[in-house]
Amino acid sequence: MCAIVAPMRAAQVLPRPPIAAMHRTSLAPLGLSPRCLSALALALLTACATPPADSAAPPQPQPAQPAPALPTRTANTDARGAGMQPDYAGEAAALREHMLARLPTPTPTDRRAACIRMLDAAASFYGAIEAAPDPRSKLLADLEATRADDQTRCERETSVRAASCVELRLQDRDAELPWLLDQCARAFPD
Repeated sequence: MCAIVAPMRAAQVLPRPPIAAMHRTSLAPLGLSPRCLSALALALLTACATPPADSAAPPQPQPAQPAPALPTRTANTDARGAGMQPDYAGEAAALREHMLARLPTPTPTDRRAACIRMLDAAASFYGAIEAAPDPRSKLLADLEATRADDQTRCERETSVRAASCVELRLQDRDAELPWLLDQCARAFPD
């Protein structure tokens, strides 16, 4: 505003009338009383004053904080992050030691029956962990839609002890099917 007012002030140099000739009625044609004129002069002086050199800069706005993450719903209680990749071979060896005592003895030989039990355990597991009815029915329908292919692949690629391992671990409700299938297949490749 000072850049606007200062040139205007310099351009309007009016001759000053003698002080004796000035009185209250001489400003009447302009519609300004001496009190208004004083207030206007004070406002212009304040607007054109330079700020003190030691004045602090205005505070910078704080960056927006991201919303807190919602907790995820998963059966896998593993607290490691994506940057900490597990030792899959080591975990499979530990799983093997843990599961040997739990596997049925003598070891069944019917792959088809072992795969059926494993896939039934998976359907039971996912039906139990999904609380909302609509997503649960969609999930179970998806499992049923791939059941024949899953059965065929299981019979072809998964050992009886690995399928039994997955079945037992799904009953523990502490890990999901893909991870368990991978780990049990590593632990019991026979």
